[in-house]
Amino acid sequence: MLTFVKLPKFPLFPVPCSLFPISTVKPNFVRLLTMISKDDNNQEIKDGWRDDVTEFRNWMKIIPTIPEKLFKIASDIPTPALVYDLDAITDTVTALRNDLRQIPNIELCLAVKANRCQSVLRHMAKLGLGADITTIQELDAAMAAGLWPIYSTAPGFSVADLKRLATEGVIPDLCSLSQLRVWCESANPDKRVGLRLRLPFHEDAKAKNVVTRWSRFGVDPKDSGLHSLIQTHKLEVVHLHVHEGETFSEADLHQTLDLLVSCLEIFPKVEVLNLGGGWAYLFHLQKPEAQRVWNLVNKTITRINNQRQQPVRLVIEPGMLLTMMAGYLVAEVKAADDHPSGHRIVVLDTSAWNLMFWAPCPAVAQIPFREEPMLVHDLAGCTCYETDYFCLNEKMARVEVGDRVILNASGAYTSSVARSLHGLPIPKEFVIRDNRLSLVD
Repeated sequence: MLTFVKLPKFPLFPVPCSLFPISTVKPNFVRLLTMISKDDNNQEIKDGWRDDVTEFRNWMKIIPTIPEKLFKIASDIPTPALVYDLDAITDTVTALRNDLRQIPNIELCLAVKANRCQSVLRHMAKLGLGADITTIQELDAAMAAGLWPIYSTAPGFSVADLKRLATEGVIPDLCSLSQLRVWCESANPDKRVGLRLRLPFHEDAKAKNVVTRWSRFGVDPKDSGLHSLIQTHKLEVVHLHVHEGETFSEADLHQTLDLLVSCLEIFPKVEVLNLGGGWAYLFHLQKPEAQRVWNLVNKTITRINNQRQQPVRLVIEPGMLLTMMAGYLVAEVKAADDHPSGHRIVVLDTSAWNLMFWAPCPAVAQIPFREEPMLVHDLAGCTCYETDYFCLNEKMARVEVGDRVILNASGAYTSSVARSLHGLPIPKEFVIRDNRLSLVD
C-alpha cells in the first residue's frame, strides 16, 4: 500500500520517533522530529476558508521526505519560494500504481487544477500520466507538457472552448443539458460525447449543503430531456464521468459504482468510466479501507468487462494525492514579537490567505535551528487580514527576524489557486530532482 519512509532523507510529515530506530537516526534528525507540528492547531480559524481542509494534517498516510538539498539551500534561496520534489512525486506515482496493479485497463491522470507548474507537469508526462482539465488554460498547460490522454469536464465551457477541445481530440464530459445543447447545436458535429453524472452528497457533506442533497454538477441519466437530445442529434455516449469529492470508504463508492453499472445498460457504447479524483483520505491510516476500495473497483470493472466484447477503460484523476506532500514553501521571517496571548507572533514574507486557503500548511523546520527551549508560535502572513495565519500553536525554538521557515503540504492548490491581496506576487517556483535545485521558467 501507499507509504514512504526513506531514511536517506529527512521525514516530512508528523511521525513518532518510534518508527525509526534511534541508532539509525542522526541527532539533528531527532531534533527535527521534535519541532514538527503534532497538533490540530488551526481550529481557531473559523471564517470559512481553512477549517475544513486542515483535516488533511491527519489524513495523509503517505510519508514523503524532505530532500537534504532543501535544508542546504533554504538559507539562500530567494523567498518566498515554492519548491517541488520531483523524486517524491515519482515515488507517489509508483506506489499508487502498485496499489492499482490488479485493476485492468486503468489510466492514471493528474488533475491539473492542483498544480500547473510546467516542470511538474512535464515530469508527470514522463511518468506516463494523462490529464484532467477544466479550462482552456489547463488544456494549454497539459498539452505543452505532453500529458496524454486528456479528459475534461467543467460547467462553464463556451462555444469556443468546446470547439477547441474538439479540435485537440478531447471528448468533453458534459455536465448539464445546456452544455449538451451547445455542443449539439453550435460547437461541433462530432457525435461522440461524454456525460458527467450528478451524484448525491455524502452524509458528512449534506450538513454543509442544506438546500439540496445533490451536487450542482452533472446530468440525471433518467432525464427525458437528456435522452431526447441524444436521440434527436444521434449522439453516442462514450464516456461516463463521476466525482464524489473525497472517497472516505468502500460504502461511499459502492453506490456510485452501482450507478455506473446501471448506466452502462442505458448507454451501451461507453468506452471510458472516469471515477474522478478525491482519493487522498484513503491513505490516512486507512490501508485496509483503501484496499477494500480498490478490490471493489477491480471486481466491478472485471464483472463489467466479462459481459462486454470491448472492455471499458477506467480513469482516476488524483491531484492532491499526487502533489500535495511533494511541495514546500520556504519563507523568511519579517517580524517576530511576543504577544499578550503568551504566544510569539511571527510574520512571514508571504500570505496564507493568498496561498493556502485550499491547503493545510504545518511548519516543518526553522533555519537556523537553535538549541533552545520550545516556545509557542503563531505563524502569520504578511497581509493586513486579521486571520491570515499559516498555523497556530507551533512549538519551535525562539524564531527571530531573518530566520527561514520551511512549510510542507504545499504542492497542491497553492500557486494554482492563489489570490493577490495587496498585489502580492505568487512565490517563485523551483524543483528538486536528484538533489539538484532548478528555477522554473
